[in-house]
Order: sequence, then C-alpha cells, then structure tokens
Amino acid sequence: MSNEHKLNAHFERNEKMWRIWEENGIDSQTELVVNFHFYSTRKENTELLSKVLSDESIPHRIEKTRTLIFLKGWNIEADIKKKWTLAELQGKTGNMFILAKQTGVSLEGCGAFIP
Repeated sequence: MSNEHKLNAHFERNEKMWRIWEENGIDSQTELVVNFHFYSTRKENTELLSKVLSDESIPHRIEKTRTLIFLKGWNIEADIKKKWTLAELQGKTGNMFILAKQTGVSLEGCGAFIP
C-alpha cells in the first residue's frame, strides 16, 4: 500500500471515529486527549521519535513488545489534550504520519477515551 493510501486510510478512520464522538456528545468545545499510536522495530528510530515528541512537549510513553524470548519492537503512544475539530485532527494525523516516516517508525492510528 502506498503512503498516500495509508494516509487516506487514517483520514477515513478519523472521520468514522469523529462521527462516533459526535453521537456521544463530543464536539469542538470538548477538551479531549487524543492518543497517537506508533510502532517501531528499531531502538534508534524509537529514540529519534521520542526526542522529537519531547522537543514538541508532547507527553508520550514507550513500551517494549516481546515474544516469549525475543524483543519484537516498541509501541510509542503520544497524548495531545485540547479541544479538537475534525480538521485539526486530520491535520495533526497528517503531521504525525510525516513525522513517523521521517523517524522510520509507523503511525498505527489514533483514538480517545470518551469522557
């Protein structure tokens, strides 16, 4: 799948998620923590993404993933708390997609817990 198709798939999922949020009373006046999920197979790439997120003051967590014995990779979760519009969510998703490509990790998607 090309990068353009991957990004468009993220945008389509965001639109569906936004509709669900609206059905549950979330709108552009609701402060919401949106969690962006990344995956990395290389420690150096994980550290680079972590540095960029830290430089942008974006809170994030890193968790190693393993099979029974071997390290498989790292899950990175970044949280952004603000009042969102669909356009802002799409814009930030695009930025995070580019950041993922620049740092050699993959953007797995985003989501939020509805308050």
